[in-house]
Formats: sequence, C-alpha cells, structure tokens
Amino acid sequence: MRGNSAVFNQPGGNSRNGSFYRTKRRDYVLPFLAAALVLLGSFRLVGFSDLGLPENVSKFQISFGFIALGYLLSWHFAKRLTWLMLLVAAVARIALLPVETGDLLNRRLWDAKILEAEHNPYELAPNEERLVPFRGENWESVPDKQSPSRYLPGLLWVYSAFEEIGNPEDWFKSLLVVVDLALCLLFALRFGADRAALYAWNPLVIYSVGGLGIDYCLYLLPFVAGYLIWDFWIDQKGGVSVIKASGGIGSALGQMVCVSALLMGIGAAMNVLMVPGLLWLVWHVLKRSGIRAGLVALVFAAAPLVLSLMWASISLNVDFSKIVAPEFGLGDRSISLIPAMVSFVSGASLSPMIFLSILGIATICMVHTCESLERFMSFYLVWTIALATTIYPWSFLLLAIVGVGSGNYVFRVASLSVFAYFGAYRIFGDTQVWSMPWTLQLLIWLPFLFAAAHYTVGSRTKHGFYVHHF
Repeated sequence: MRGNSAVFNQPGGNSRNGSFYRTKRRDYVLPFLAAALVLLGSFRLVGFSDLGLPENVSKFQISFGFIALGYLLSWHFAKRLTWLMLLVAAVARIALLPVETGDLLNRRLWDAKILEAEHNPYELAPNEERLVPFRGENWESVPDKQSPSRYLPGLLWVYSAFEEIGNPEDWFKSLLVVVDLALCLLFALRFGADRAALYAWNPLVIYSVGGLGIDYCLYLLPFVAGYLIWDFWIDQKGGVSVIKASGGIGSALGQMVCVSALLMGIGAAMNVLMVPGLLWLVWHVLKRSGIRAGLVALVFAAAPLVLSLMWASISLNVDFSKIVAPEFGLGDRSISLIPAMVSFVSGASLSPMIFLSILGIATICMVHTCESLERFMSFYLVWTIALATTIYPWSFLLLAIVGVGSGNYVFRVASLSVFAYFGAYRIFGDTQVWSMPWTLQLLIWLPFLFAAAHYTVGSRTKHGFYVHHF
C-alpha cells in the first residue's frame, strides 16, 4: 500500500513542480515586460513634452499610458531584480533629460544666481530693475517674478553651493537624477526591489525628476534615510519604549535615534512641511524615554533648521514671517481639494492661513494619537494635500516617504490619477485661458480620496483609528 501511495502521489509532485516553474517564469516575465513598457513610454514622451501645442497633449497622455501600464505590472516585481529596477529607473530618467526644464527649477537657479551676485533674493523680486542684467535665456520661464523668495533658506543654501561650482543650468537636472537614483537604492536596500519599484518606476517621479527637474529628491533623500532608520531600529523592534529599555539615549539604539533625527532634520531644513515629523519624533522620545533623551533628540533634530535660519538671519536679514510652504501659498495653474470645495460653496476664497491653522490643529491631535511614525506621516501627508491651497502634480511626491514602505495605495493611485491635470493644457491651447474642469478634478481627487479611505479603514484597530499600542 505504501508503494502504491508513493506512485499515486507522484503526479501531484510533478504538478507542484510545474506550478513552481510557472511562478518562477512569471516572476521574470512580468518585470521585463513592465520594464519595456516604462522605457517605451519614457522615450516616446520626449517627443510630445511641449504641452503648449494642443495636439501634443493626447500623445503625451498616451505615452504616459505606456509608463503607467508598466508601473501597474511592476507591482508584481521580483524582489531579487534590484539591478533591473535601477537600470530601468536610470535609463527612463536620462531619456527625459532633453525635456524643457520646469518653472520651479528655473526659479531656484535664478535665486541662487542672484545670491551669488551678492543680492538678496528674499528682498528683491526677479522683476526688480537692478536685476535686469542677470536675465538669461530662461527668464521668461521664471515664475512669480513679482514676489521675493519664500521657501526655507536651507534649500537656497544648497542651490547657492552648487552655483559656486559654475553653470548649474547645464548639469543640475543630471545631478537630481543621481540623487533620485540614490533614493531608489535606499528603498531597495530597506524593502527590496519590489517595493522600490513603486517609486523608481513611478511615472510621476520619472517625469518630474528627469523631465521637469523637480527638486523634491534633495530633501526626500535625507528625510527618508532618517525615517527608514527609525522604522527599522525603533518601530519594528517594539516602538519608542525600547530606547529606554536598551539603556537610554546613550546606548547604541539611542545613537541611531540621534542619527535618524539629524537626517530628518536636514530634510526639514529644506522643506518646512517635514517639520511635524520631527515634532512627532521628539515628543514621543520625550514621553517614552524621559526628558534627557527628548532634549538630546531635539538638539539633533532642530540643529540643521536652526543653523540655516541663523545663517539667513545674519547674512540675508530674512523676515521669517514671510516664509511659507509653497503648498499654502497662491500659485497659478494649481489645484486644491478642500479649499476649492469651500470656495465653491461660499463663493469666496479663504486665506491660506485658515487652512494652515486647521492643519496645525489636526497635526497636534495626530502627534498625540499616532503611536508609530509611519502612521503619523501617512495621515499627516494626506491631510496636508487635502488642505493645501496650491497643489501641483509633483506635490504628491511627498507621499513616497511612507507610500513605498507601507505599500498603501495612496501614493500609487495618486501618482496615476494626477496625470489628468495635464488634460487642462488642451483647453488652454484652444482658449488661451487656464481652467480646470470639474471632470478633470474628479479624475484627480476621487481616486486619491478612495485610496486614503482604504488606508484609514485598514489602519483601524480595536483601540480606534490611528492608535497602535506596542
């Protein structure tokens, strides 16, 4: 009977082996098919990147469709194919380098050039008469010519450092590609190539960095590095309480907390929207590990921001009350969610400070209720985008901080749906009046809201929303 049983079970073993090889083949076929689609869409996108021509808009969106399809297939990426993930990410970004630089980068480079010439970009708007000799071939694409700089001086210091090297207009986009690839590698080392592909092959990231030269990766790289250190050494090992249990802030684990706080502080020194992440970190270290540990974490977290503000105050006489996050300013051709809904209902536009105040109150509540940094940053970034008065497609790149590691759908879905924004260029080409129809806004915001609701419901525990007790 045993012999018959062995013979009887033999076909089942062959079936299992066959299933194994089919799975193995699929693990390789889908990534290579996805890679081909991403590269095809990237190279095709270059020829139709001039959205000032109405006939290019539909071809631009078709090219995006190829990248998006490849991106969807990459969700079944093999964790072992790190080399393929990095290779395709690099080639796709390099392919888009010939695309005309975006307005945001042109303004940053202008401010750095003015600072190098010993003028103060925080006092002089680009259209000042004394700055006329500095106007170059990219002058027309410099945005907000009537307004001085309003972003954090830490970011201006980075640009001015590169300005001293010489002619950053010629190579700065290439530098951003290198920094962005380092961020891709960072995600791969922590989560594997399958999760890293959620960022590396993301069509919004590829177009924003390689094409437009959006500089979000400059502060995402240090902030994400600090976040990943915290996630691995603290959150995954039991939460903030393990710091005290391991010997306090002077222990090896406590030193990793200091490194994490310092790296996140460097990122926050270049983008004020990252500061609440530091507040959460310092508060929970203070609450769980004592005053001494909290003060040490505060010193490391605040040092980059404080030093950059001191430099700006002494050297540039900056009025810090005028520094605001770009997402809570007033910008042309931008979109918004809650501010637009309030404006539609009330018939009047409210001050951005009102929505910023609401976000501040919500942030304080989330700092107290969210017991993990990943959960806090997830909800904080969603509320930031929902309440912001000036949102552009690349604003959704902030969601990558937690979207890659947690694998939630907010970052993935928003990166795809936001490309409906570029459909407005067809209307602009026909009428020469910028408008964002409600149909396009629904295509942008509904997927974002559904994905955020899915994450919220999935994050609910028996203790309630947001809360996770270790």
